[in-house]
Amino acid sequence: MTHQFPIKSETSKKLWSNFERELNHKLAPLSVSEKDDIKMEILSHLYESALNDGAESEEKRIINAIDRLGEPDLYLTPLILDILHAQSVAKGHPKAILKSLLQITQKSLLHLSLTAIFGFGYFISFIFFIMGIMHIFNPEVGIWLDNNGGLLSLSFSHQDNATQWLPAQFSFIAILASVFAYWGLSKLLYLLFFKPKVNKQSSY
Repeated sequence: MTHQFPIKSETSKKLWSNFERELNHKLAPLSVSEKDDIKMEILSHLYESALNDGAESEEKRIINAIDRLGEPDLYLTPLILDILHAQSVAKGHPKAILKSLLQITQKSLLHLSLTAIFGFGYFISFIFFIMGIMHIFNPEVGIWLDNNGGLLSLSFSHQDNATQWLPAQFSFIAILASVFAYWGLSKLLYLLFFKPKVNKQSSY
């Protein structure tokens, strides 16, 4: 990638290539697009830092810029872990979601309320999924509407003085709705709290 950053001497090019190779190794767990974005931002900052360095030789300016950035492990490891965790949340991995909910509760009362909302949403989607499966083996499992007041209730058995709602299609609707609800909640949780935000002014 040295052609994107005009570096003249062969020694400087070697220093630059070695640093870029180390970035590629550290960023290997990420997708190609994420790896390229982060690498470009770091290299752009490195080049700008070298340009503003007061050393006479180009090699010394690059060495000083690399030293100012510090060890890549110190700033890349936390970033990579955050991105991988955010990806797990977006994919709906239960352990990542549970960890995310626990992290949210530690931040503020507002986040505590959101945790309760998300937790309730996941609980309802889980209940509907289980009921959809159970309905296949027990047709009385489903949603029942009271014949007198029209009140809706979830039940695992027959309800007197009540009419079952869409018994023929309940399994399909419940399973499909629960899957979409789980996916939607996971995406929303990711977008609200865990989507990586690129800081264009980051100095690493």
